[in-house]
Amino acid sequence: MKKKLILPTLLATVFLTACGPDTPPNDTATEQETPVVETEQKAQQDEADNWTRVETDAAISHIHGAGFWQDDARPVVATHHGLMEYRDDGWYELMSNRHDYMGFELVEDGFYASGHPERQSAFKNPLGVVRGTDRGETLEVRSLEGEADFHHMSAGYTSESLYVYLEEPTSELRPGFYRSLDKGETFEPMKMEGTARHGIAGLLADATEPLRMYVYGPNGMLVSDDGGDTFDTLISGEHILLAATDGPTIAYVRDASDYELVLRQDEGETVLPLPNLEADAVPIELAIEEERLLLATSDNSVYLFEDGNWSVLLQAGVAK
Repeated sequence: MKKKLILPTLLATVFLTACGPDTPPNDTATEQETPVVETEQKAQQDEADNWTRVETDAAISHIHGAGFWQDDARPVVATHHGLMEYRDDGWYELMSNRHDYMGFELVEDGFYASGHPERQSAFKNPLGVVRGTDRGETLEVRSLEGEADFHHMSAGYTSESLYVYLEEPTSELRPGFYRSLDKGETFEPMKMEGTARHGIAGLLADATEPLRMYVYGPNGMLVSDDGGDTFDTLISGEHILLAATDGPTIAYVRDASDYELVLRQDEGETVLPLPNLEADAVPIELAIEEERLLLATSDNSVYLFEDGNWSVLLQAGVAK
C-alpha cells in the first residue's frame, strides 16, 4: 500500500549510493528453520478488545511505519513499543506483541515487519521477517529470525512481494538489495543495473505487480519491471524523500523550495499542499489509500488527509 524508506545513513549523507551485494550469491539464499507462530491468547476475540486508550498528553515516539487497517480503515502506526491505532476518541495501543517494529508494511490481510522483540518474548532478536494478522495479535516468523533487522523493507499490497536493503550480513546473505517473491521465506539478490549514478533514499514495491518496484532519492525515481535487476527513469530532476502507492496512484514527497506532496497517475500529476509542519520536522512515513493519505514526520507528528483537508492526529509526539 504504501511506502517509504528513509535509510538511517541518509541522516548524515542525504542518500545511499546504490550498490548490489558485493559478491551476489550464486543461488537463492534460504532459511531452513520451520517458521514459528506465536499467538497472544485472547478470550473470545469478538468480545475482547486488547487495545487500551493512550492517556491524553502521553508521549508517543519512534514511528517506523504507517498505514490504514484493511477492515475499518483506521490509521495505524508502528512504534518502538508496538502498534497504535487512531479512533474517534483518540489513540489506542495494542497490549500484546509490543515489539520494536521496523520496516512495517501493510498488505491486503495483514502486515510485514522486522525489528526487535519485546522483553520476555519467545521471538529471537532480531525478528527477521514476520507477518502479522489479527491486527497485530498474531505473528508468524517467515525467515531470518535472530539474524536480520530490516529497517528498509517494502511490500506489495496484494502481491506481497518484498523488497529490502540488508545493512548487516547474515549467515547466508551479504549486505545489499534483495527481493522475496514467496512472501518473505527466501531472498535473492537484485542486480540493480542502471542505478549506479542515482542516490537511493528508499524502495517502493508496486501494489499489485510482483516484479515491479521503484527506487527513489535526490535524483528522482527509477522503475524496474524485472524485480530490481534493471531500471529505467520514471521521474528525473526531483529530490524525492519518500513515496507510497495504492496501485493507480504513486504519492511522493519532494524537496523543492519547500516540501510538496505529489499524486502521480497516468493522466497527470496533482500537487497537494502539506500541512503546516513543526520547525525542522521532516516527512518520514507516507501511506495512501484511494483519496486518503497518512503522513508522519521526524518530530513524531501524524497527519491525516481526507475530504480535501489535513487534520492533526498526533502533535510532536503528544497524544490528543
